[in-house]
Amino acid sequence: MILKRGQRTRRWLPSGNWIIGGWLIGAMAIAASLPATAEETLVSTAPPPTWSALTKVFQGDAQRPAETHQIAYQNGVYYDFSAAESQPWVIFDLGQSRVIMLDRERQQRTSIATGDLVRLTARAESEITDEQQRARFGMDAQPMRTSDLNFALDYEGTRYRISGMRASNPDVAAQYGRFVDWVCRLNIARPRGVPPFARMKLNEMMTSHDVLPEETKVTLTRYLGADRIAATIRLRSSMSLQNEIDDAIASQIQDAQTMRVVFEEVPWDQYEH
Repeated sequence: MILKRGQRTRRWLPSGNWIIGGWLIGAMAIAASLPATAEETLVSTAPPPTWSALTKVFQGDAQRPAETHQIAYQNGVYYDFSAAESQPWVIFDLGQSRVIMLDRERQQRTSIATGDLVRLTARAESEITDEQQRARFGMDAQPMRTSDLNFALDYEGTRYRISGMRASNPDVAAQYGRFVDWVCRLNIARPRGVPPFARMKLNEMMTSHDVLPEETKVTLTRYLGADRIAATIRLRSSMSLQNEIDDAIASQIQDAQTMRVVFEEVPWDQYEH
């Protein structure tokens, strides 16, 4: 199901309709109106490394990116800065067990507990039992390591090919892998992209080998209309890593922390995702 502005759902609704964009990670429409409970916190006691990564998403053979995201990791907090004003900035504050979304156009913020995201992911995994749905969402797809730095995964109508790289600090690969995992979980709670389950499996395998994605290619084949005419969508993302946070990114981090305080707070189930 694709939610439009103004629409809400308080229960998860698996659907075969998906939109394209963001991290090539994807989403299922699941609402996040859950009671407050103890929340999972994943924080290392060692001083974490500081790094930033620039991700660009391209459609087809386009030379100009359709989306650009600046990722930063500082003091145990992840920041996702979209270059598009229409897309929110996101703070993954694992120390506070919260994921905060900042809408710069409406000057609003909303948040969800990390524990709720964990439970929503587990709930989707356990409650989608139909074999055809699981195949369509890639829930049982198996990733492959085709060479030292290359990975692949195929499932119904979807093909991933990832070329990886190694960071100078192995901890960075683990930190980046954790970021991707949380983005996938967030995208289960809000509709975005292709289903995240297969990407999570790929991420788990890559992280276990201390590999980061340098280039990700996704080919989607969908059959349209009564005649089931095949339509192919090709997406590509590139990622470059820096072992520092420059002045421009530091300024964005400061702006995000200010927005986190001054923006109007909106409950998750009332926020227009």
